[in-house]
Amino acid sequence: MKGGKRTAFVFFLFFFPFFSLAWGQEPLTLSRSIEIALERSPTLQAAREAIREAEYRRKAALSAFFPQVETQYSYTRLDEKPTFTIPGLPPTEVGPKDNYNWLTTVTQPVFTGGALRNGYLLARLGVDVAKWEFERTKQDLVLKVKEAYWGVLVAERMVEVASRALESLREHHRVAQAFYKEGMIPKNDLLQVEVELAQREQDLVRARNGLETARSVFNTLLRRRLDAEVKLAETLRYEPFREDLKACTERALEQRPELKAARLAIQMAKKEAKIAASGLFPQVSLLFNYERQGDEPSVSGSRYNPDEESWNVMAVVRWKVWDWGQTWWGVKESKARVFQAERNLQEAIDGVKLEVKEAYLNLREAEKNIRVAEKVLEQAEENFRINEERYKHQVATSTDVLDALTLLVRAQTNYWTALSEYNIARARLDRAMGER
Repeated sequence: MKGGKRTAFVFFLFFFPFFSLAWGQEPLTLSRSIEIALERSPTLQAAREAIREAEYRRKAALSAFFPQVETQYSYTRLDEKPTFTIPGLPPTEVGPKDNYNWLTTVTQPVFTGGALRNGYLLARLGVDVAKWEFERTKQDLVLKVKEAYWGVLVAERMVEVASRALESLREHHRVAQAFYKEGMIPKNDLLQVEVELAQREQDLVRARNGLETARSVFNTLLRRRLDAEVKLAETLRYEPFREDLKACTERALEQRPELKAARLAIQMAKKEAKIAASGLFPQVSLLFNYERQGDEPSVSGSRYNPDEESWNVMAVVRWKVWDWGQTWWGVKESKARVFQAERNLQEAIDGVKLEVKEAYLNLREAEKNIRVAEKVLEQAEENFRINEERYKHQVATSTDVLDALTLLVRAQTNYWTALSEYNIARARLDRAMGER
């Protein structure tokens, strides 16, 4: 390899990681930001684990339908061998001092008054509830990311507004100094400009701090370093929303995960009531017992009882016929929870309707504010331009220019704020409708 090529190759190897790092910092779109937040969120991971927990609970409830096997191994040592005594005769040994016993029991439920079936259905509903809770958590996180994303964009515009205002004021200050040196304006006019210049510098510092805070919030949601660089691909924009309030409300009532979970809660309460009522019925089960005995650990019998094994099958019926109303009042308690769940659903429906209407009205208000802010901004820009020209021709004072600049900064701030509020209101309406 020639010297020039070798040098270029070494240069490439040394600086390639830095070039790669720079190339890799592509601006984040809103959709990509949401993906990153969903992948890394510990809250969402916990909600996902809650689904697994509910699924394990369902499997445990299903296993109760099948035979349950228990085994027991025991050892008993007596103080002396058991004997049988007949008057007038010496005692006769009838058992060993060391006794080993191995018992295996198989239990199969036959009838439980619906407790097993409803217990399984209850656990299966719990899985569905956990899934809708996961979806609710996901939608909440998406809304937070959207708010943070638009928050960074509007903070960037605020820095831009403050920077341009400061730049314009510095230019005006330069002109005012020239006029003062020529004796065309008094000292207090120049001082007024310098005071306003200091104020604008403070405004810029405040805007930059606001931007850093907004970026930190954004990085926190994406589980990045607080001081990580934030480059966003989107811009504050206005996209008309065509649907009416009725359509939005209908979609919310159909899609909101909170309402789906509340409806499932009613079904779960009804299953719990049936489980409580199962105690009013007899419980029937089959038992199979297999037993081995002996005087050695191998439980192979003894000289007193050479038949080391035995088995039996039992049908068992258990029925609690009197418990002073404990079961009955438990049923009443469960039915009361059903009523509560039904009322909670109605309250949730009312809350969703109110939330959708509030979000919809805020969206329409923000939409109107954008139109007004656009007109005001055009007028403020023209007003500032005219006053600057008039000042240069000494037909306006510094006060006129400073007032015009204040109006322009306010108009720019209101415009970008209106755009940000519109996009945030759109995101909140999407969340109110159960969409991401």
